[in-house]
Amino acid sequence: MKKLFRILSYCLIASILLLAAVVFLRPSAIVSKQDAKSKLASPASHFLKWRDAEVHYTDEGKGFPILMIHGFGGSYMNFDALANAFKDSFRVIRVDLPGFGLSDFPSVKDNENYIQDYNDYMRFMLDTLHIDSLYVIGNSMGGGIAWLTAGEQPQRVKKLVLLDSAGYDTKAVADKLAMFKYKSVGKIFDRGMPMFMSKSGAENCYADKSKVDPESVIKNNISSNREGNLAFMLALARSKQFPDTTLISRVQCPTLIVWGKQDKIIPVEHAERFRHDIKNNKVLIFDSCGHVPMIEKTKETHDAILRFFEEI
Repeated sequence: MKKLFRILSYCLIASILLLAAVVFLRPSAIVSKQDAKSKLASPASHFLKWRDAEVHYTDEGKGFPILMIHGFGGSYMNFDALANAFKDSFRVIRVDLPGFGLSDFPSVKDNENYIQDYNDYMRFMLDTLHIDSLYVIGNSMGGGIAWLTAGEQPQRVKKLVLLDSAGYDTKAVADKLAMFKYKSVGKIFDRGMPMFMSKSGAENCYADKSKVDPESVIKNNISSNREGNLAFMLALARSKQFPDTTLISRVQCPTLIVWGKQDKIIPVEHAERFRHDIKNNKVLIFDSCGHVPMIEKTKETHDAILRFFEEI
């Protein structure tokens, strides 16, 4: 018995050492900004200067403008399918939030107020693009920025769509980002985000893992490994700055609340909390759907949003 235990212990130690070697001795996966731009930018891409940073957005289609805002660790590409479905009838604008995708975050100051930064960024984008009236769609962290924008700029945001939105128990939700939260774990990312972590992260967002697109995982891995992005995500995850939940009740525009019933990141019960705090709303729950309904249930999500936009 002791011999068997000793053999199992050696096997465990060997496995740990092998994993450590794979993670810490692997070639660097960090991608230069120029390489990331060449691989991830689209024909509809545009770049602007905000403060001392270059930020990226796409602008395509004609009609009433729709702004789409991605979540933590995501990019404008999370809305590829939904944008394609809307751009024949609407002007579709997708942003890479500063610090994500192809957008830099400005130089970080001591005691950086990230929530105010993103409020300022949203106002800058709408002012720069001369948009006085629009619809806003936000997923996850992007949903949090979307409802903050609707509350801050009610004269502009005519309708709001929240897709598995951040808003409540944000500390508990952020605690699920353990890979970013702890400095010791953060050492894993000195050579970039390993592909297996990108794949695991994507699978965690779906109810049906078989629907994960391998090409999208590769692109998201490039986006995460873009020079500067991981360092920013680590800093943001460790900042412990969360929006004031009481501000959700400031949203006055009609709001569609969409949720995946099997969301492992932000529980479906949060949809009911948004229903309670936003006066003018509708709630739609998709079964067999996780954290990204605009990807996992594209047609159903598009059709529901279109009906909502067409309502007087």
